[in-house]
Amino acid sequence: MLLLPKLTGKKGILLEIGTGEGKSCILAMFATIQAIRGTKVDVVTSSPVLARRDQEEWKKLYDMFGVTSSVVPPPQIQGSSPESRDSMLQEAYRKQLVYGTVGSFAADALRQEFEKDTTRGERRFDMVIVDEVDYMTLDNGVQVTFLSHEASGLRHLGQVLASIWAMVSMCQPIEMEDTGEIEWATGIQHFHKAAKLAVIGPATSKEFSEFHILEAGVELGIYSDEDFDMFMHALENTENDDSMENRITVDTFLAKVGITQQCDLLTIMEKALENDVAIDCYSVTNNKAVLVEEKKLHNNPDILEIKMLLLENGRASEIIPEDKLIKATVSELKSKIKYSGSSQSNSEFLVIPSFLEKYLENQLPVFVENALKAIMMTQGREYMIDQTLEAVGDKHLYHAIIPVDFQASGVLEKNKRWGDGLQQFLEMKHQLATTPLSNVTNYLSNFHYFQKYLKGNGIFGVSGTLGGDADKDFLARHYETDSYIIPAHRHKKVVELPAIQVSGQAQWMDILCKTAMRVAESGQVVLVVCEDVKTANELLKKIEGENPHPPITLYTISEKHNIERTKFRGGHVIIATNLGGRGTDIKVDQDVNILGGLFVLLTHYPGSRRVEKQVFGRTGRKGNPGMVQMILCGDNLAPAYQGQPVEIMRQLREEYEVQRIKDMETDELLEIKIKEDLFGTFCEFLDKFHGNFTKQERDDLSGMGPNDVPECFKEKGPKFDYQPALNALKETWSLWLTLHEEHIRQHEDISVLKADLLEHITNRGNMLLNGKSQNFYDHIKQATGRTDLHLRNKSKCDYEAKSYWKDVEECDPFYSAVAMYNQAFITINMGKDGYKTEAWKLLERAKTSVDVYLSETTNTMVSFQIATRGNFEPHHEGECNFLKQIDSRMSIHKAWILNIDLAVNKLKELEGEGTAITEVSSVYSLSENQDYITGNELTALYDNGLSIVFEVKKKPEFSFDALICFFIGMCQVILGVLVCALSFGSATQIGLTLISEGVSDMIEGISGMILGTFDWAQWAISKSISIGMSLLSAGFSAIKKVAITAYKVLNGTMKLSSVAKDIIGTGKYVFKSAQGAAKSISKATIKTATNKLASPTNMKMALKHATKYAFQELGKQGVNAGINYVIDAGIGAIFKTILEKAFKDMVNSTVKKNAELDLSLTEYISSAVPKGALQNRSNYKIDSKLEQQTKDLVQVMTKELIPGLMTDATTSQVSDVISRLSEVCNNATDLVAKSGTHFIAKGVQISVEIAKHTTTLVQMIRSIPTEHVINDIFVLELKKEIEEQQRYVEQYDQDGRHDLPDVIRLKDEFLSSISESVSEAFIDACAGHMSSFVTGTFKKKLNGVTGKVVDNVLGRHKTEAFFQDRQHKHDMKSASQKTGKALSETETKELLDYAEKIGDVNRPASALDIYVLTNSDLLHGKGIQFKVVDQDGKTLSEESYPGTNSSAGQITLRLTKEPEKTHSEDGILSKAKDRIQGVESPYSGHFDIIQDGKVIPVRSENKNCLYHALAQATSNRSEDEITSQAVNLRNNVKDQIKGSLQAYSEMVKTQKAYDALEKNHGKYAIVGGARNRKRTNDGEYEHDIRPMKNCPYSSSGINEYDIAFTYNLGLVGPYKSVKNTKLFSDNMGERGIVEADHIPPKNSLKLARDQKSQMKNLQQKNPKLYDMINSIESDQNGGNLLTMRVLKQHHRNALTTGRSKTSVICRKLLADTLASGDVEKSLKLSFIMAHPIASDQLRDKAGKPNKLNLGSIDLSPEGTVFYYKAGFNQMLNHHSKEGIIDQNQQARLKSWVSDKKYMDPDTPEYNDILAAIQ
Repeated sequence: MLLLPKLTGKKGILLEIGTGEGKSCILAMFATIQAIRGTKVDVVTSSPVLARRDQEEWKKLYDMFGVTSSVVPPPQIQGSSPESRDSMLQEAYRKQLVYGTVGSFAADALRQEFEKDTTRGERRFDMVIVDEVDYMTLDNGVQVTFLSHEASGLRHLGQVLASIWAMVSMCQPIEMEDTGEIEWATGIQHFHKAAKLAVIGPATSKEFSEFHILEAGVELGIYSDEDFDMFMHALENTENDDSMENRITVDTFLAKVGITQQCDLLTIMEKALENDVAIDCYSVTNNKAVLVEEKKLHNNPDILEIKMLLLENGRASEIIPEDKLIKATVSELKSKIKYSGSSQSNSEFLVIPSFLEKYLENQLPVFVENALKAIMMTQGREYMIDQTLEAVGDKHLYHAIIPVDFQASGVLEKNKRWGDGLQQFLEMKHQLATTPLSNVTNYLSNFHYFQKYLKGNGIFGVSGTLGGDADKDFLARHYETDSYIIPAHRHKKVVELPAIQVSGQAQWMDILCKTAMRVAESGQVVLVVCEDVKTANELLKKIEGENPHPPITLYTISEKHNIERTKFRGGHVIIATNLGGRGTDIKVDQDVNILGGLFVLLTHYPGSRRVEKQVFGRTGRKGNPGMVQMILCGDNLAPAYQGQPVEIMRQLREEYEVQRIKDMETDELLEIKIKEDLFGTFCEFLDKFHGNFTKQERDDLSGMGPNDVPECFKEKGPKFDYQPALNALKETWSLWLTLHEEHIRQHEDISVLKADLLEHITNRGNMLLNGKSQNFYDHIKQATGRTDLHLRNKSKCDYEAKSYWKDVEECDPFYSAVAMYNQAFITINMGKDGYKTEAWKLLERAKTSVDVYLSETTNTMVSFQIATRGNFEPHHEGECNFLKQIDSRMSIHKAWILNIDLAVNKLKELEGEGTAITEVSSVYSLSENQDYITGNELTALYDNGLSIVFEVKKKPEFSFDALICFFIGMCQVILGVLVCALSFGSATQIGLTLISEGVSDMIEGISGMILGTFDWAQWAISKSISIGMSLLSAGFSAIKKVAITAYKVLNGTMKLSSVAKDIIGTGKYVFKSAQGAAKSISKATIKTATNKLASPTNMKMALKHATKYAFQELGKQGVNAGINYVIDAGIGAIFKTILEKAFKDMVNSTVKKNAELDLSLTEYISSAVPKGALQNRSNYKIDSKLEQQTKDLVQVMTKELIPGLMTDATTSQVSDVISRLSEVCNNATDLVAKSGTHFIAKGVQISVEIAKHTTTLVQMIRSIPTEHVINDIFVLELKKEIEEQQRYVEQYDQDGRHDLPDVIRLKDEFLSSISESVSEAFIDACAGHMSSFVTGTFKKKLNGVTGKVVDNVLGRHKTEAFFQDRQHKHDMKSASQKTGKALSETETKELLDYAEKIGDVNRPASALDIYVLTNSDLLHGKGIQFKVVDQDGKTLSEESYPGTNSSAGQITLRLTKEPEKTHSEDGILSKAKDRIQGVESPYSGHFDIIQDGKVIPVRSENKNCLYHALAQATSNRSEDEITSQAVNLRNNVKDQIKGSLQAYSEMVKTQKAYDALEKNHGKYAIVGGARNRKRTNDGEYEHDIRPMKNCPYSSSGINEYDIAFTYNLGLVGPYKSVKNTKLFSDNMGERGIVEADHIPPKNSLKLARDQKSQMKNLQQKNPKLYDMINSIESDQNGGNLLTMRVLKQHHRNALTTGRSKTSVICRKLLADTLASGDVEKSLKLSFIMAHPIASDQLRDKAGKPNKLNLGSIDLSPEGTVFYYKAGFNQMLNHHSKEGIIDQNQQARLKSWVSDKKYMDPDTPEYNDILAAIQ
C-alpha cells in the first residue's frame, strides 16, 4: 500500500486480501504510518459496530506511537444537548485517525458545507482508508446521504396520508399466473356487493341493486326462492338485530354461491349489460390468481374490462392493476381536498394550506404508490420495529420503523428514514405514532463523497472480494485506483458442499433445520446466514421446537447481540443475517477445527459473488479448516435461477453484475450527478444571497441581551430577517427539486434545469427581500424570532413582532390562531390605550381558529379507525402509539383553548381596574404528561409558532411603605454588626437580635415591594411579638431576679438604686430598645475593653463574624419566606382534600336523588336523539360530536349558576365553623400556658378539649344546609336553563328514547359532572377561610425545622459559637476580678470535685487553667500570649494573659487547629448530609513555641500538650523530663485552686457552667492537641536526613532532624498528594511554612511542549519524557506532576521561582534542554536551579543578589543540603520507576547528587546557567 502508488502514479491502491488474513491489522499499521507523517486519515467501515470495534481494538497500537484516534459519532453523544453534541464531534475530528461509516462522514461534511456548522473544523479530506471497499463503492455506490429538512407546513398533510391509508389498506397484492405481474385485490366482501361495486361503483339506484345479481341464481337453480327470501329477511333483520341466528342464515345461503356459481352469475350480468362489460374470473391457487376459464380477448376500447377474484362461501374481490388503483385513489382524494384560500372550515373536506397545492397535486400519485409499497414490505426483512433512542419510561413509546440493509450488510440503519410518505405509511401499518414528512435539501452520494479525497492523498482500501474485471475497471475509472490481489498467507482449507434447491417453503425450512442439527451433533459450530430477520426468527423457532435441540445464538441486531467476544464450542448453532457475513470474526474451539471447523450454511442466493464470498469467508480463517454449503428455496429464487446448477447461477449473476454496473454509470450515477450539480447551483445562489444582509443582520440573536440587540431589529425592515429568509429558500429549493424529480429521472438538459432553478429561486429571493411570501410559515418564523427578542424586554419594545404576526394572519386567515394569540400577548405587554379590549377580542378570534387543528386531528382519527380493519399486526399489545399521539394532540389543543378562556375572563375582570400583565410559560406546560409522544406533539405546536403560553394577572403596584421598612431593617442590621464587634462579648445577644430583626424587616420590605402591598399595622403587631420574644430570650432567671427585686422595692426592703444595679447586672439586653443597649456601652467601657481584650486581629474577626451572621440570617429567613409561600398553596390543597370527605358524598347523593333534575336531563338528552335509534336499541350510540356539544352546554349552564350557591345562610354557617376552629386552638393554647410544671397532668385535658371541639367542628360542617341549597336553589335554576335551551329543539314526546342504554349512560355522566362542580364550590368556599387560619400554625412549626437546617447548611451555628466563646472569655475575665463569696458545704464539695478533674492529663486545658497559671507564681510571673491559627495558617484570634511580673516577659504559643477526618470525607453526598443534619467535625490541634523569631514544634502526643508546651518553653531538658514536668505543672494548678478555693470560686463556677452547656467542638476554645506525624517507609530517605540530628535548632534541645521529620521536608510525590498538609498556602503572599516545589517547574514543561518540531523527535527518542511534558496540556495546575516538599523561603529562593527576568531565563533554558531530549542534563539543571544555596551562589556570581527575607523556620546550610539531597534521590527513584531515565542514568545522577555537584561551580551545567543569567 505504501509502495504501489509510487510505482503506478495512481492516487490510491485497492487490495483484495482474503478473509482472515489480517485486513484490519494492515489498515491499522498503514493508518499509523500516515498519521506519523502528518496526514489526517479517515477510516471508513461498513457499520458503526465495526467502527467502534476496530478503533477500540487498535487504540493501544496508536497510543504506542502517540497517534490519537476517535470514532464518529462518539459513543457518548446519544442523549446529549445540541451544543455538547457539536463540541464532542469537533473534538473527535481533531484526532489524527477518525473511524466511522460513510453515512456519518458524509452527513458531517454536509453539515459543514451546507448548514455552515463547524463539525469537521479545519480537517481536510487528506486520505481515506476504506475497509470492505467493494461494499462502499460498488454495492452502495449510489447510496445518497442527505440532511432532511422538516418543513412545518408538511404536517398538515398527515390527514391526507391517513385518508390514503384508509382507502388502500384493505388491498392485498396478488401475482397473476398468466402474466407474472403483481396486481391488487381490493377488500374481500360478499360476492354481490363486490360485483356491483366493480361494475357500477358506489352509486345507488332504485332500478338496480346488488341483490338483483343474486336473483338470477334462483333461475339457475343455485338456490330456491324460499332460500333467497330467507336470506333477504335475515339481512333486513341484521340491521336491527345482529344475532347469531341471522348471521348463520346469511352465511349458509352464501356458502351455496361457490366459484363456479359466481362465474355463472357474472356471465348473466355481462349479458344483461349488453356486453358493455367484460368480466374475467380468477381463483386463488398457490397464492396466485388463476383464470377460472380461458381468458376472453377484448380489443374494443369501449368495453369495460373487469377482473374478479372469486372465493368460496360467496366472497369475492375485484383485481385492479396498480396504475389504475393509483389513478382511482388519487381521483377520489382530489374530490375530498379543499385549499385554505377558498375554503371555510368544513368537516366533509380535508383542508390544506394553499401554498402546498402544487406540491400535493404532484405528490398524490407518489404517496399512493408508496402506500401500496408499504403493504408489500415485510417486517423483519426490509424494516424492523425497535427503539432509535434510549427509552425513559415505557419502552414502546419509543418504537420506530428502522430500515434494514438486508441484501448486503444486514445492518439496522437507525439514522435513515424513507421519504415521500413511505415512512409514515409503515408507521400507520403498525399503529405507531406518525412522524412528519420531511424535505430533502442537500445531497452527497458515496460516489461523490469518496471523490473528495482525490484532491488530497487519495483513496486506499481493502476487501476480501473486489469482484471481477468490470468491478475493477469501474473503480479505476472513477476513483483513480489500481486493484491488486494479495496471495493468501495460508492455503484455504474450506470444503464447499454441493448447493441444494428445495421446492416449497415448509420443506426448505425442514431441511435447513435438519442440516443444522446434524452438523452440530457432529461437533462442529454452524453459522446459518439468512436473508432477513424474519427468516432467522422462523428458523430459530423451528429449531427450538425440536427436543432436544443444540444451544442457539441469534445475531440479527448488532446493538443487542454480540458474537465476536464469544468462543463457541462444538454443537453450537448461530443464526444470523448478512450482519454475520461481512467483517465478523467468529471464534471456535480448537476441538471444532479438528472436526472440520466452522460450518457456514447460506440460505439465500446473494445478489453478487462478493457478498457470497464474504459470507463463506467467515470460515477457514487463519489456516483453519471450514465447510460451506448453500441450501436455497426455489420459490424464493428469480425464475432464471430456478432449477439451474450453481455454476450456471453464478455465470448468470456475473452477467447481471456487469450490466448493473453499466446501468449504474449511465443511469443512477448520472441522475445523482445532475442533482448534485443542481445542488451546487443552489449553494452558489445562497452565497450570493448572503451578501444582501450586513454582518449585524446576520448575527445570531439567541444569546443576546436586550441591550445588545442591533438597531436593525427594533424596526420593521423591508425584507425578511436573515435566518427566516435562509430557511424559506431551503424549502423553496426542496419543493422545486420534488416537482422536478421526473425531469431529472429523464436526464433532461442540465443547463435547462439550472436555468429554471435559478429563475425560480431568484424570484423567491426577491420576494423575501421585499418582505413577501405566500407561505405563512415563513412569516411565522419571522414573527417567532422577533417575539423571542420581545420576551427579553416585554414592556419596553416589541421589535415589531406584533406587526409580523399580523402578516401571518393576513397571509392565510384560515390558520391564524397562533398569530392572533401572539398578537394578544404582545398587546398586553405593551399596555397601550384600550389594550385589554383589543387583547380579549384577539383571543376570542384565536379560540375559534383553533378548531382548524382539531378538525385535522379528527380527520386523521376517522381515517385511522377505518384503516385498522386491515390485517396488519400492531407494534404493541396495549394502547398503540398512534392512538396515544391523537389523544395527546387533542388534549393539548383543548388545554390551549382553556388557557385562552382563562386569559379572556381575566382581561374582562380587569376592565376598568388595575393593570394587566402576562406571566409566561413554555408551550410544554400545556400538558402534565411529559412522555416521549406528548413531547413530540408539543414540539410540533412549537414549530407552528406557539413558542409560549401565558396567563393574565393583575400587576402589583410598588409600595413605598415597604421600601421604608426595608431601609429600617438595613439600619438595624448595621447597628447589630457594630454592637457585636465593639462590645467584646458583653452585648453580643443584643447585636444578634438586632441583626435578626433587621433581616426580617428587610425581607418583609422586599416582599411588600414585589407584591405591591404593605400593612404598617400588621408590621407593628409582629414587631411587638418579636420584642416580647427578645425579652424572653434574656433568660427566665434574669427576669425572675428582676421580678423578685421589684417585689422587694414595693415592700420597702430594697432601694430603687439597688434595683437598677441588679437589672444592669442581669444583662443589658433587658432594655426595650437598641438605644438603651447602645447607651449601656459607654466610652469608658469601650476604652477598658479595648485595652484589655482588643487587638486589631480580634476586632477584625469580630466584625467579620458579625457580618457573616447578618448574611446567614438573611439566608435563613429568605428560605423560610420561600417555604411560607409554598405552604400557603399547600395547606389550602390539604384542607380541600379533608373537606372533600365531608362534602363530596353528601353533595353527590343529594344531586343524584333529585328526581326533578333527573327527569329534566333525561328529556333534554332524549330530544337530541333521532327516533331511528329505537330500531337499534341495544347497539345505538349517541354521536360523539353531539355528545360532546351537549356535555359542554350542560357544563356551561352549571358553572354559570355555581357562584350563587353560597347564600347568606351558607356563608354565615361557614363563619361559625371558622370561629369554632379558632376557639379550639385558643383553648388548647390557654391550657398549655396555665399548665406550668404540671404540664403532663394537664395533657389529658388538652386532648379532651381538642377532641370535643373537633367533633363539634365536623358536626357543624355537616350542618351547613347543603340539601337546601341544592334542591331549593340550584336545581330550580338549572331546570330553567334547560327549559330555555329546549325551546330551540324538538320537544320530547315520551316515545321511549329515554330508556335507550346510551341515553341513561349519558344522563348518569351529567349528574356526576354536576355533583362534582357543586361539591367543588362548597369545598372552595370553606377551604379558603379555614386554610388561612391553619397555615399560621403549620408555618411556625415548619419554619422552626427548616430554620435549623438552613442554619446548619450556612454554618450559622459556628458563627454563634464564636460569639458564645467571646462571651465566655468576657465572663471569665469578669469572674477573675470578683472577690469570692463564702461557700456552702455543697458548693465547696462540687467545686473541689471539679478541681480534682483538672489534674487529668487527658482533659483539654481551658481558660480556667490559663488564668490560674498567669495569676499565680507557677510560671514565675510570666504571662502567656496565644496566637490561634487555622489549618492554612490564617490568624483566628490573638489573646494575651499578663503574668504577675511584667518584667519576667511572656511565653508565646501558636495553636494550630485542624479538623479531624470523619466519615463524611467518603463523598460529597455524605458531606452534604452531615451539613444539613448539623454534624460537626471534631477539631484537633497542636502547639508550637515562638521563641526568638523561630518556630519550635511541641512534641506532645496527648491532651496535656498546653502544659507540655509551657514546660518546654520554660526549661532546657530532655523530652522525658519535660513530659514529667508538664504533669507536675498540671497538678500544681489543681492544688493552687484547691488551696485558694474561695478566691477562684467565681472562675471555677463560670468554667463549670460553660463546660456543662457548651459541647461544640467547632468553637474557638483552647483545647490543645499535638501534631500528627507521618513517617516515610523509605530507608534511603531516613539515611539521608539522619545527619541533621547533629544540627541543633534551638536551646530547648530541638535539632534540625526534628524539623525535617515534623514537616516531612524532602518528601517527593505528585503535587496533589504532597500538598495534603495544612501548612501550605495557595499563594505566595499568604503565610505558610512549606511549599510543594515542581522540579522541573510547570512553566518549563509548557514552553517545551510548544516546541513542536523538537517534540516530534522527542516522541521517538524518549516517549515517557514526551508524555510527562505533554501531560501539562490536560493538567494545567500540575496536580499529577512530581514535586518536593521544601520550606517556603527555600522555594522562593530557587532560581526558577518568581517573575523576575532571571527566573524567566532559567525556565527557558530548562525548557530547551527538555525539548532536546537530554534527560540527564535536564535533571541536573533542574536540581541546581531548585536548590536555594546553589541559586544564591549563582545570583551572587552574576551580580544579582537575592533580597528575600528568611522564613519563620530557618535551617542551617548543612541541614538544607541534607534534606535536599534526600529529596533529589527520591525524585530520581520516581523517574526511574516511570521509565523516564534508565538504571544507568539513575546511578550516574545519584552519584552526582551524592558528590554535591549541584553546588560545584566547575560543572558544565552550573556554568551554562551562569552564562545565561549574566
